[in-house]
Amino acid sequence: MTASTEMHFSRRTLLQLSAAAGGLGAAFPAFAAPTLARTEKLQADLRGQPFDGNWLFFKGDGGGLAARSLNDAGWRPLDLPHDWSIEDRPGSDPALNGVIREADTAPFWQKPARSPRLIGPFDARVNDNQAYAHSASGAPTAFTVGGIGWYRKHFTMPPLATDTHVEVEFDGVYMAAQVWLNGTLVAEHPYGYTAFTVDLTPHLDSSGQNVLAVRVANIGRNSRWYSGSGIYRHVRLNILRPIRFEPCGLTVTTPKIAADAATVQVVARTANATPGSVMETYIRDAAGKIVARSSGPIGAPALIGVDRPRLWSPENPALYEVECLLIAGGRTVDRMTAPLGIRRIEIDAVNGLRINGKPYKLRGGCIHHDNGLLGAVAIDRAEERKVELLKARGFNAVRSSHNPSSPAFLAACDRLGMLVMEEAFDMWRVAKNPDDYSLYFDGWWKQDLAAMIRRGANHPSIFMWSIGNEIPERGDPDGVTTAKMLVDETRRLDPTRPVTQAVPGSPGPDVTGPDGKPDQAAYQYLDVAGYNYKLSSYERDHAKFPDRVMVGTESFPKDVDKVWQLTEKSPYLIGDFVWTAMDYLGEAGIGRTGLSGDKPGEAEYPWFGAGCGDIDLIGQQRPQSLARDVVWGLSPLEIAVQRPLPEGKRETPFLWGWRDELQSWTWPGAEGRILSVSVFSLADRLKVELNGRMIADQPVEPGKGAISQIDVPYEPGTLIVSAYAGGKQIGRRKLETAGGPAALHLAVDRKRITSSQNELVYVTVEILDKAGRLVPDAVHVMQAAVTGPVELVAFGNANPRGVASFRQPVAKTWHGRALAVLRPIGESGVATISIEAEGLSPAGAALMVGAATPRPRRQ
Repeated sequence: MTASTEMHFSRRTLLQLSAAAGGLGAAFPAFAAPTLARTEKLQADLRGQPFDGNWLFFKGDGGGLAARSLNDAGWRPLDLPHDWSIEDRPGSDPALNGVIREADTAPFWQKPARSPRLIGPFDARVNDNQAYAHSASGAPTAFTVGGIGWYRKHFTMPPLATDTHVEVEFDGVYMAAQVWLNGTLVAEHPYGYTAFTVDLTPHLDSSGQNVLAVRVANIGRNSRWYSGSGIYRHVRLNILRPIRFEPCGLTVTTPKIAADAATVQVVARTANATPGSVMETYIRDAAGKIVARSSGPIGAPALIGVDRPRLWSPENPALYEVECLLIAGGRTVDRMTAPLGIRRIEIDAVNGLRINGKPYKLRGGCIHHDNGLLGAVAIDRAEERKVELLKARGFNAVRSSHNPSSPAFLAACDRLGMLVMEEAFDMWRVAKNPDDYSLYFDGWWKQDLAAMIRRGANHPSIFMWSIGNEIPERGDPDGVTTAKMLVDETRRLDPTRPVTQAVPGSPGPDVTGPDGKPDQAAYQYLDVAGYNYKLSSYERDHAKFPDRVMVGTESFPKDVDKVWQLTEKSPYLIGDFVWTAMDYLGEAGIGRTGLSGDKPGEAEYPWFGAGCGDIDLIGQQRPQSLARDVVWGLSPLEIAVQRPLPEGKRETPFLWGWRDELQSWTWPGAEGRILSVSVFSLADRLKVELNGRMIADQPVEPGKGAISQIDVPYEPGTLIVSAYAGGKQIGRRKLETAGGPAALHLAVDRKRITSSQNELVYVTVEILDKAGRLVPDAVHVMQAAVTGPVELVAFGNANPRGVASFRQPVAKTWHGRALAVLRPIGESGVATISIEAEGLSPAGAALMVGAATPRPRRQ
């Protein structure tokens, strides 16, 4: 759709759509209040008990909100994980989701006409009114709003022994969490990305009702990207005996690995262990079979042999589980498990990176922690799907920029075979924003670094630690001292993995490193030197520092070809992490594009997404991903067509941008104009045919790389590009002009799930013509309705400037697609989703929701 003016659906049409969906109402209210999880039945002497269900929430602040006696009947009930910044703002008009405006239809290089300043979670009024400055940061945080929120949970303990120890584990709260139990402040935790455990024992009422209250304060300018707000990761309760494992109390390593046997070492950290306490350790394979066991005194490392071990690697992520039983006085008093992947990692400048002796190049991507339309909530299936999408596009490594990952994400990386560079901090003592973590660094760095490493050390997917990203003071004496402090503590906690930091620009002055060799200030204490956007520095620095191992911790999408030509021929350069692998909320518009003569300037509202990911906000490939498919060998040939430009203009993508191009030969109004076709191939000859006529038959210049552009006069019909190497056809791609929009089509990622609220179903919506072809630029308003034991938790598209609510049953397509996300409500049965749009044949799908199967808790 190319209309440049707003298109409004009539109130009558919207009412009809609403009635068809079950009478949701003309105003399109937000999704109905969720069906809460059943009240947890707590058990004595059990760790890892789910504690996500049946919380109460209040957005705001005030005195007495932690009091046990507070009447909280008017608070909003919800289940965790929860992110209030992705929810609709007060005063947002739901009917705005049914309006098609210029930002939905205009080319990326065209500045769209004014969009609503308040719509869904987006509130651009924060730039107009300084009163909002305490809770919003504009473009960096996607024009969403933080603020202060309170959570309360009422719970009753089961009968307990007098010496019972009770603690609650938070996987992540953004940010500045304060925790009260029965009106008493019991813990504070500033950092929004590390897990923490709170001892509830001293203030617990074991005979009656207890009230846990959590104040969350996402205030000021504290983040350079969308952080979300709230208790956005899981919470668990541990009810334990006094003799117990400490939180994350197991460290599992593999000091010896051979084809016939491996030695597994298990070190346990315990509390109050008495003389004679014993630890029994079992190692189970993926089928649950015990393959090795040991028994020995607490305090001594357990050394266990595993015969003919299956080794973990990205291609074959073989996993074991370590189970440890703590036995005192002849009875088991605690149990803890840990994942185990038996693998050997070696890195040096001569042979590069090897895993189990096999050379690897890191096909890496940086990712932020959000899950697109869901916001920051770390629901297990959302984290797993992220890894699946990345694996499908050839990535074998991710960098957790710029904070520790959720446990669910790391577990998915373990299972699916994704290497992880786990990063601790985006800043140390020098601030990047006035209210960021630099305010807390001195008092909290050691605790937060330990939380990341203790939680992550047993995950085989983590192959490297990063102590920081683009640290302003990195080359100064104070920064070098801080780096040494962080590196030393990291190696003390985990001597088995290399350490890096991501360095842009200058690494500081030349120095003599601790090994007596020439080095540079920021790199001297690191095992691997991280390079951000320094493609031109690799070969020069290698000549000067031949023993330095380098990794591209960030690179521009446009450099994919040059980066990989250099990476593949250079053993000292072990890989590269593009910025970014997946599109994300915040850093609005850094992937934008413009026209010749435009001033770079800053991205303006309605941009809310970065617009730079290989994979977009709903999981679809963007054009740079097509190029990467070819460079990485996933495909011999891919093509995309640049959107027609104004006469006499050139497209000029900004630093992280890419040309506005689609896999489309449907360009109404461009008849007779010359269009630029991007051809991604490592072929030596390319042929282009249009409607049976040969348009081009040309060799590819040697050394040109994988990206070519060929001019083709546009006319509707069929465009065919063929690629040849050595006289043989290696690839053929076809684009056909689509007809008008005719029907909706739904693709459900899974037809059968459990009833666990850790599950999600992703439903891709497409607009097709009568021949079943995607209509590439179709923008339509849709209405969704669901039945059965699921709720609609997100509905929207990938447009990084298409501001809208993601919490309404009404959404628009963009580039012919949209995404609906369903979540079980904890019950079994058949669920359905149906979607309608005016003038199109509707579509529906069904899925089976079965009883949840509890998974063993891994730590």
